[in-house]
Amino acid sequence: MDRTLVILEFFLFFLFFALTFKALMSMDIGKAFFKNAVWQMQIITIFIALALAHLVNQAVLRLIELALNIL
Repeated sequence: MDRTLVILEFFLFFLFFALTFKALMSMDIGKAFFKNAVWQMQIITIFIALALAHLVNQAVLRLIELALNIL
């Protein structure tokens, strides 16, 4: 992969992580956990945000690579 795409991937990942984390924070996942399980909810939220950020990042980078190959 080109160095520019690696740098783009790095910054896009953190952007998508911030967006997915913010979106997940608006959800009420407390109903799926026992009462006072705050740190477990935080860990699950972080892991889900990481996974979603990775998936979205890979999809966007793949689209960019396809667009560059077409041109």
